[in-house]
Formats: sequence, structure tokens, C-alpha cells
Amino acid sequence: MAHRTATTARGATKAKRGGFGGLLTVGVLLGTALVVTALPLCVLLVAGMLPSVVAALVDRHPRRYLTASVAIINLAGLVLPALTLVKLGMSLAGAQQVLSDPRNWLIMFGAAGTGWVVNAAMLTLARIILGIRDEREERHLRKQAEQLVEEWGSEVGG
Repeated sequence: MAHRTATTARGATKAKRGGFGGLLTVGVLLGTALVVTALPLCVLLVAGMLPSVVAALVDRHPRRYLTASVAIINLAGLVLPALTLVKLGMSLAGAQQVLSDPRNWLIMFGAAGTGWVVNAAMLTLARIILGIRDEREERHLRKQAEQLVEEWGSEVGG
């Protein structure tokens, strides 16, 4: 694991664990366990989560908002094809049958596309909400200023 040092408020240094290295190790261990125990499901996940890989490659924000929104909704889009695979018997032939159905591709990649749309819409929605909040706060402050002028006279009005 990679260790970084961080300075606390008192000037002392302490070691911090790198977040990505631990996440990568857990991912490799879970991926290996999935390949060994459920290869057809692993094939379906690899094919279905390709839009999330693309999102991770193009996402440049340090907090990875795009990657998170696309990956979570993309994973939700894999539920129906995965249930179909389980119903077909969890075999490689079943995985081939699931992956050969264009509706399943539409579900998986459509869900990922929804993640892109959600990420794009959040900025606009946040601006609208903050604008409404700011207008309400401004009205409240103006009302308070008027009350102060009434109570103390026009000298406090500036």
C-alpha cells in the first residue's frame, strides 16, 4: 500500500493510506473470485459495464462524479440481464444467449446513457435550486434591513 504523510493542525505528521491502491486490490480480489465461481456472470458484467469503463477514462474531476453516476445506473441496468442469465442456468451458453439479445444491450447501455444524462442535468438543477435559495435569502435580508430602518431611523440605512 502506498503511504502518504499528512500534516495535522499541530504540525505533527501522520501516515495516510492511499485510497485507490486499496480499492484496486479489493477489486482484483473480487474479480478473481467472480471469475472462479461465476464465469458466465463475469462475462456479462465485463460486457455490460464497458460504458462505466469509458466514463472512468474520460472523467477528469478529482471526485469522479461522472464515473459514479454512470457506474451505479449502469449496474442497475445489468440486473434484468443477470436475472435472465440466472434463469437460463448460469452457463456460458446462457451468457451467449443473453448477450446476443439486442434488447439486453439496449437495457445495459441505455441505463449507462441515463447515468450520463443524470450527471449532465445535476449541474443545471443545482444552479436552479441555488438561485431560488439565494433569491429567498435576499428577500429575507431586505425585509430585515427595512425593519432596522423603521426601528432605528434612516441613519442606519447607509
